Order: sequence, then structure tokens, then C-alpha cells
Amino acid sequence: MTKADTGTFVGLWSTSSSVVLGTDAGLTSYDLATGKRLWSWKPPHGGLLCNMSHSTSEGIGAFVYGRWAPNPGIERCDQLQTVSVGSGRLGWTHAVSLVAEGSTGFPDRVGGESLSISGNVVSAPFAGPRTRDHSGTDLLTADVPTGQVRWSTDFGAAAMTNGCQLSGHAQALMGTVYAAAQCGNAPRLLAFGAASPTTPVWESPLPGCKYPVSHRASSALMTVKADHLLVGCDLSSPGGALYTLSPQGSRLLPVDTSGAATVAAVTDYVGVHAPANLLINADTLYLVKGENTFNARSDGVIAVDLATGRQRWSTTLPGVSSVTLMSPTDAGVEVLANSAGRPSLYTLAGPDQVTKGPSLTSGKGASFSTGNSMRPPRGVRVGGYLAIAFSGSCGADETVLGVLRSGVRRD
Repeated sequence: MTKADTGTFVGLWSTSSSVVLGTDAGLTSYDLATGKRLWSWKPPHGGLLCNMSHSTSEGIGAFVYGRWAPNPGIERCDQLQTVSVGSGRLGWTHAVSLVAEGSTGFPDRVGGESLSISGNVVSAPFAGPRTRDHSGTDLLTADVPTGQVRWSTDFGAAAMTNGCQLSGHAQALMGTVYAAAQCGNAPRLLAFGAASPTTPVWESPLPGCKYPVSHRASSALMTVKADHLLVGCDLSSPGGALYTLSPQGSRLLPVDTSGAATVAAVTDYVGVHAPANLLINADTLYLVKGENTFNARSDGVIAVDLATGRQRWSTTLPGVSSVTLMSPTDAGVEVLANSAGRPSLYTLAGPDQVTKGPSLTSGKGASFSTGNSMRPPRGVRVGGYLAIAFSGSCGADETVLGVLRSGVRRD
């Protein structure tokens, strides 16, 4: 399906038999076996879908929509809603407003870096009375079943009472909201519970963060994948840090990223799309192996044990110029690898466990080329199908969503 068919990519969710593609035009669910449209939702009054949560929680996804602001002419993303990924039924009778009375500002699409859903909590960007533009860092949390607002912050450009300044990076993990903040000269991760976030219930230093995270242009990255919080700092440069936290964890665990092209996780992450090339399956995190500079070669996969943060194994695919992580499998991880302009699918389960899938050399297969390293595609495996969404599609005839039938063979 092309951009002319769908619109500009926003996000991708999945069920056991379908995918939900989000574009600026709205949400559409497709049956993976037939391509049939199962349900759709469009923003009211000619508006636009701004952001989707990076993941879903018990079949529920969160999204933000709005409209174009007449001044300064950017996206005004001020309505929060949830939806059943399977049925398309909206979760709340009325959307939650992300703009308080008296505010002259509003969240834009980059505010999506704080949109998340986990357990019974939704987190989202918020513009309180102190907000004066579209680049605020305040937060709102709501109850998943009812849509009732639990709490919101209104610090504006000022610091919290503890001296920390929110960055706008936040994610919910099983009822707790974690937010990156700059506390004096030290970046820290703050945790907020159900009560008002005047005082964090937990704090942790982020020693790997060399640069301030006091504003949204910082190099921090946060996402929740498979019940793990991932926090990254300066991943686009050597020496960057990546941490993980589980719901049962009491401290951030540093991840060994040596040899990993962690820049691949942040090339298309600007608070609008979920970060690419960070996949978790059970207790294993998969990273792209390669040089950690923009447009450099990536040629393999690194598997990390999330219980220890140490690397389990590393595998190189000979002759490959770029690798993009697609989807975890029962045995390992599926990747889309490019060699001399010829994209192919591989499944990797260990150093000597490589299964080659189909090569995509002609016709519609050309759309699956991984040539655009700055806007990597996202993949999700549903049964015997792999759906791939392309965030970098700009032309009307460029592919936004493609589906491949599985058909692997032993290399």
C-alpha cells in the first residue's frame, strides 16, 4: 500500500491476525492473510493523527490526535484517546484534553515522546496554564478503563520543587511513570506513582548521559518494550549509554552495547515515531551490530541478556551493507539485510544459527530495500506473515505498508 492509499506513517500495532497502521489520516486495521480492512478511525473535523503509543497493553493502544494550528502553523496535538486494537472500539466516551484552561500553548507531534500505555496508566504530553508555546515538557496521566485524569504537571519552563527540570521524555511501566529530568548538572530518571508528582517516589542517576536532558532536543531516548523500560543517552555517538528496567527491578541495569550500532535506534526517533532497531523477546534484547556512526555499515545482530545486561552472542552476515531488525521469533530475531541493493530476510538464533528467507529482487520487492538508513522500516510478525511499515516514504507512489508471506529455507 502506498502513501497515496494510506497517508504519512505514524505507527504500527498488531494482534494475532492483523495489523493496525496509523497514518496522519487515521487508524486502519488490516487482516494480514487477505488484506481486508477490518476497521478504521479518522480524526474528526478533518484533523490528523499525531502519535501512537510505542506498544499496546492488553490489546489497548493509546493515541493523540488534533489539527493544524493556524499560528505558528504546526500540529496542535491536544486530544488523547484509547482504542481496542482488535475491534476498533474507542475506550472513552470523550477524549482527554491535553491543554488546560488558561494555557496559550499546546503539545505538538514531538510531544509524542511521553505518550505511552502500560497496565492501567496512560501517559501523555500536557500544556498547563504556564505553557506558552508548543515545546512544553509537562506530563499528564490518565486511567485506562475510565479516562479519568490521575494527575498532571504544570511546571512550564521552571524546575520542580526538588530542583529537577523535566525533559518531556516519559514512559509508563506497569502503573509507574518514569521521566527523564535534568537535576542541576546531573541527569536523572524520576518515577511517579498514582499520587501528585510533586515528589518522585524513586530516583536514579543516569551516569552515561554526558549532555543535559533539560529540553526536548536532548539526546535521551525512552521506550517500553515487552514489559521492559529502555532508557538511552547519546546513542548516536560512541560512549552512549543504554539502560533497562523491569517492573520487578529496583535499579537501572546498564546494557553492554560494545560493537552495536545504537545510532540505528535514534535515526528516526524524534518523539514522533517509536524508536527502531530495539527488539525484546522474553529476556533477550536484540541490537544491530556495526559501526556507530550515521550511514555507516551495519552487518549483524547482537543479543543481550536482560537479566545481566551482558551480551549473549553476536553474529555477522557476510557481505551485508545494512541490517534492520524486523521482529522477534520463537527462536531468535528476523532481520532485513541489504547486500548490493538486494534485500533479503534472515532469521538469526545464535552465532551459527542463520536461516535465510526470500530475496526481494524485482517488482514490488524493490519497495523493501533498506537503502534509507535514516528512516528505517518497522516490522511485525503475525502468524505466517511479516508486515513492514516504511516511515521514510515521501512520494505518493512509495510503499508505506507491505506484507510478505513467510517462506524460509536453511542457508
